[in-house]
Amino acid sequence: MLTVSTQNWTPAIDWVSKAAGSVGLRLSEAFNAFAAAVNANPGNSGVPLQVVKDHGSATGTTNYGYIWRLGHPLNPYLLRFCNTSRNQGSSASSSTASFTLGLASAWTDDGTFGGYGTFSTTLATVSAGMSYYGPSGTPAFNADGRLIVLMDTTPGSEFFCYNIATTSGDTYAQNHTLMLFRGAASSGWNVALLRSQALAGLFESRNFYCYSNNLLQAAVAYPVPPSALEQMLVTGVGLIPSGFGPGQMFAYGTKQERLPLPQVFWFGSNQCSDPRRLGRVSNPGGAGTFYQLGAAINSGGMDCWVLVPPSTPAMAGWSTIGSLSSWQTMPDRLYFCPAAPPGPVLMGPVLGPDFLTDWSQVAMGAPGVAQHPFYAQQEAEVGSRRPSTGVLWPRGTP
Repeated sequence: MLTVSTQNWTPAIDWVSKAAGSVGLRLSEAFNAFAAAVNANPGNSGVPLQVVKDHGSATGTTNYGYIWRLGHPLNPYLLRFCNTSRNQGSSASSSTASFTLGLASAWTDDGTFGGYGTFSTTLATVSAGMSYYGPSGTPAFNADGRLIVLMDTTPGSEFFCYNIATTSGDTYAQNHTLMLFRGAASSGWNVALLRSQALAGLFESRNFYCYSNNLLQAAVAYPVPPSALEQMLVTGVGLIPSGFGPGQMFAYGTKQERLPLPQVFWFGSNQCSDPRRLGRVSNPGGAGTFYQLGAAINSGGMDCWVLVPPSTPAMAGWSTIGSLSSWQTMPDRLYFCPAAPPGPVLMGPVLGPDFLTDWSQVAMGAPGVAQHPFYAQQEAEVGSRRPSTGVLWPRGTP
């Protein structure tokens, strides 16, 4: 079941607060509800989700965060988000918050990092674009804020996503969106993180991680969503593992299945429209409404929108997404283009997807294309298309 739930904090959102109903505890409440539902789904017994620590686990008055366990039969990971000060910065150097992904076996609960423990080794640590939101930070800046939680607990389509953003202005508005999702091409929970790195509050960086060969690996979106001035949003974007590391170097000529991101999410570019974020558009192709979780600051980032079907409910005690007053109706300047379902990608001799035009560095033209494994596989599966009997076969016989 798909639910889209929101809460708004006025006059100021406060990450540090541990009071009932505060943003951090509401986030943990939502994740606990999702975990309880999907852990009971068929096929998920080996990949249970768990809240290991929440805001209540923080030591000290300036610390906050959470640790979520991403279950896996062989290699469970922990996702840690923690902060150690009330610094309201606008760059990587002024941020004291960070996301960290690491194997559960590499984590020690030793009370460090504000109560959120230490990793001996990590897959990734991201700090740029993370900042404290609250009324008592340095420099002092109060801002209204919102938390949006989207989740689908339907077996086979499970995902959890939250978006946190300020709504009363862009100054120090370092917004981020985090998504966990399953997929048939992956053995565990996959992670997508979109974040801003500038005080404009617009998405500039994206980080993707997906399970490959039973290890969580860095990944890239493929095909690459539109950017810059295209004014286009697409769905059906898939992920493939990238870079060096265990499980990431696929055999020459093998096919790697793409892992599609949940279909309700649309990615692309909104460089020309105004407002640049907090937009809302009626679906021009049918029912539902598009809501903008964040806009790209330049070609390095990408918009993230969600298409919410009519009458989508919120969780009990939460508001529906359409009830937020911060949305602004966008002008009709965007193209919404569903993409074809992601198919497998052929892995080349180096990294990433391969193309016919660059398959062979020595055999170009038709000879190079003929060597491509797709053609070799097709020939092996189909064989000769000439008939075995008839006037054309065999030749030279009466």
